Amino acid sequence: MLRSVVDTVPVAVLVLAGVAFVLGIVLGGIWLVRRFVPATREGFDAEVSSQMLGVVATLFGLLLAFVVVLAFQGYDDADQNVRLEADSLAQVIRDSGAFERPDQARLDAAIGAYVRAVVDDEWPLLRKGRSSDRAAQAVAQLFAVMQSIEPRTPAAQGFYDDSVRRLNDFVAARRSRLEDASGGLSAPLVGLLVLGTIVTLGYATLVGSRSAAFHAFGAGSIAIVLGFSLVVLLIYNYPYSGDLAIDSHPFREGVLAHFFSPRS
Repeated sequence: MLRSVVDTVPVAVLVLAGVAFVLGIVLGGIWLVRRFVPATREGFDAEVSSQMLGVVATLFGLLLAFVVVLAFQGYDDADQNVRLEADSLAQVIRDSGAFERPDQARLDAAIGAYVRAVVDDEWPLLRKGRSSDRAAQAVAQLFAVMQSIEPRTPAAQGFYDDSVRRLNDFVAARRSRLEDASGGLSAPLVGLLVLGTIVTLGYATLVGSRSAAFHAFGAGSIAIVLGFSLVVLLIYNYPYSGDLAIDSHPFREGVLAHFFSPRS
């Protein structure tokens, strides 16, 4: 459900809606608290409570900042995995120049079939956290072609060994890409973030003040920061979905670009 929201709602709208939702809940909570708990209108125990709120907010803020940084690093790593996957295949094509023409042609065709399967078939599925059977079959065919090649010269053997290493790098990068598409945050961590948000905002709502405006401003500011942070975290958790989705252009540039030319 969350993935579909990220994938269908523009980033700006998602941020505004997320912040407005959290802020609305907090302001509504403040109104209820001030109406039905009169002591909060007098700032009852506000001096002690505000200090405790500061501790709670600081601890949760550190946790949230740490998780957001991890999510951004995961997003950046996902982008690097895509580049590594494409670069590894491009290097195999370069190495194949040392092979005999029939072997070179079969390897080029196998790589082309995989690259087109990834761009045309698998990339749209990544937005939903799924992989492509067509791409998986192309991987098996690519390895079958590589295993059938028999280098006949020392130079060809050297380039063949390098190609095998590049294919192993390619498989590792592909595996990481598919794992990244499923979302990086574990259920316990998501639960901790939700619980921390509820506790922090609930505490901010209960810390009263004689001034209703000051009460709303303080709790509302915390709500805005938390709401914005949680939306950013949600966006980066799905690196292949939404407006900021990682693109497949590394598979369509450089040596690999000819697979998408009109004559391919």
